[in-house]
Order: sequence, then C-alpha cells, then structure tokens
Amino acid sequence: MPETPEEEHLPIPEVPTDPINTPTQEPETMEVHHHAHHGGKKNWKSYFWEFLMLFLAVFCGFLAEYQLEHVVEHNREKQFVVSMIDDLKADSSRISFYMEKNKQQVAGFDSLLLNIYHTPYTDSSLRVLNYLKETHTLITYRTVFSKATLSQLKNSGGYRLIRNRAVADSIINYDIASERVENQGDAVEYSGKQLAQVSFKVFDGETTFGYNRTNYQDILTSNKKFPLLTDDAKLIKEYANLAKFKRDVILNYIRQLTALQKRISGIEEFLKKEYHLD
Repeated sequence: MPETPEEEHLPIPEVPTDPINTPTQEPETMEVHHHAHHGGKKNWKSYFWEFLMLFLAVFCGFLAEYQLEHVVEHNREKQFVVSMIDDLKADSSRISFYMEKNKQQVAGFDSLLLNIYHTPYTDSSLRVLNYLKETHTLITYRTVFSKATLSQLKNSGGYRLIRNRAVADSIINYDIASERVENQGDAVEYSGKQLAQVSFKVFDGETTFGYNRTNYQDILTSNKKFPLLTDDAKLIKEYANLAKFKRDVILNYIRQLTALQKRISGIEEFLKKEYHLD
C-alpha cells in the first residue's frame, strides 16, 4: 500500500481584524473636577460677596446717572444766566433810548404850558403851541422789556435750576420791578389818550395837515394862520391841566426807568461774579 504522502502543514493566514467586531478597549475613567459653585452648599461668605458686588454695581450706576444729570442741569443753569445777562443788556440799552425821548418830551410840555398860560395869544404863540402839540403831546415813548428768559424760567420750571438763592431772588425782584415800570408806561399811554381827546376840541387839525416829522419845524416859520377851534377858557384850562398831568406821569416814568437801569447794572455784575463770566 502506497505510503500516504506526509500531510503538508500550511501556515494559517491571519484573519484581518474587523474594527467593527473587534472589542474595543474599555476607556479609562476620567476624573471630573467640579467647580466650587457647582456642587456643595454655599456658605454665608459667598452670599455676602455676591450681594456686595451686585450692590456696588447698582450704586455706581446710580452715581454715574446722578452725576450726569447734575452736569446737565448745571449747564442749563449757566445758559439761563448768560441769556438773562443778554436780556439785561438789551433792556438797559432800550431804557437809555426811551429815557432821552421822554426827557425831550417833558421839555416840550414845559414850553407848551408856558405858552398856553400866556394870553392873549398871538400868531407867533399859536404857531409855537401847534408845533409843540404835534411834536410832543400826541406821542408816547415807552420801553419794551426782554421777557424771553424770564418766561422760560417761570413757565418751564427753570427757577429750580438756579441753585444760588440770592441769584434767583435778584432775577425775581427784577421781574417785579420791570412790571412796575411797565404799569407806569401804561399810565403814560392812558394820560396821552385823555389829553388827545381834549386836544381835538382845542386845536384845528386841518391847519397842520401836510406837516409830518420831517417838516414840523416849518410850522414855526410859516406865514400860515393856526387859530384854535375854541376860545372857551374853561376848555383850554382843562387841556392845560391834562398836559401837566401827562408831564408829571412822564417824570415819574423817567424816575422809575432810572432806578431800574441802576438795578440792571448791579444784577449784571452780580451774575457775572457768581458764575465766573467775563
């Protein structure tokens, strides 16, 4: 019997490792470090510091807002004061102009009264009376005050921004004084209306027709007659009395304007000093 050939042992091929079926190595357990605030019970110190930080944040925000508001209001206060000084300067300039006009008017009334009491009238004295009547008695000179800043202070609650009590009082007192002068201006205008009503009964407007501010002086050198409408001594005396009344009212008006202008000078210097303005 033939010998069976010796069985040849072939190497067994390695089977490729299947990454899917190959059991994975168990991962090492990682140590997790927990933050202190994620675990465990907080103590009173933690709560205290959290409260303190929150409180400081809110408080600092409040201080910043308060400081900003303070700066804004201080700027507005200064703007009001600067505007008030400008108004005072304008008022003083107008007062100077109208005081001069009223002084000239008083001088005209003095001349008119001197002539109207001097009778019997002549053509020359009648020309003077008509000239003075046209140039002095029918006109009212009254100043108008700047009220823009005062109106803002009163209507928009601006007075609360004036922290300096003395400054606020000086502005308020000026407002009161200027209103008093305005009332006297009303009296000047009223006395002028009263005088004009009687003037139309005494003087003939037709004789001065055609004359105006540019040629009133021509009345004095004219050969034209300027007779009165009446020779009623009582009516002429009434006119003279009203002329004297208006003259006296104007004199009082001038006195008040003078006093107010002096007050303006003091207030202006005071405001500049308090707010360090040039």
